[in-house]
Amino acid sequence: MSREPEIPPKSTAIIDSSVLFAMGGPDNEKYSAFEEFVTGRGLTVKVPEQVAEELGEGPDAYVYQRERLQAAQNAGWLESGRIDFSKPRVSEVVDKTRERMATLSADDVTEDEIERTDTVLAGLAYQYATGGASNVAIFVSDRIAEQAIGDVLAAVDVGDTTAVIEGRAFLEELVADQFG
Repeated sequence: MSREPEIPPKSTAIIDSSVLFAMGGPDNEKYSAFEEFVTGRGLTVKVPEQVAEELGEGPDAYVYQRERLQAAQNAGWLESGRIDFSKPRVSEVVDKTRERMATLSADDVTEDEIERTDTVLAGLAYQYATGGASNVAIFVSDRIAEQAIGDVLAAVDVGDTTAVIEGRAFLEELVADQFG
């Protein structure tokens, strides 16, 4: 697989809700392939607390999403990730990511329409990268968020220990490698 070198064993991975949606439930081949990949490499996978709360407090339409979260947590490969805004520069990284996303999407969306959880992914990645994680992979499926997060993390000098990965494409590669 072409992306494996970007995610060394024992890394911390942060997963966005769009990637959780794309992988489906435990009976889906994408879910199974991702679970096998992260457990086989010993990755610690975090879902931002904001995403888990959003799904946990959502309408009945989100029941199946909460079940996916619970199944992954029960399997032991998914944990809630809590951003700590009291840590130095975490707020700055979140703000810079929001600004960068606004610049990149100036023709498409307003700053108010930028997903808050996308900016939290960057802050959480910075927090882990400066808090002892040897490598951090961020799985996101939004082209603008992917570029903005990568740009900001490089600008705050953690670009060499972080990798921003297009999550849906990654899932497709995993399935192709596993079942192809």
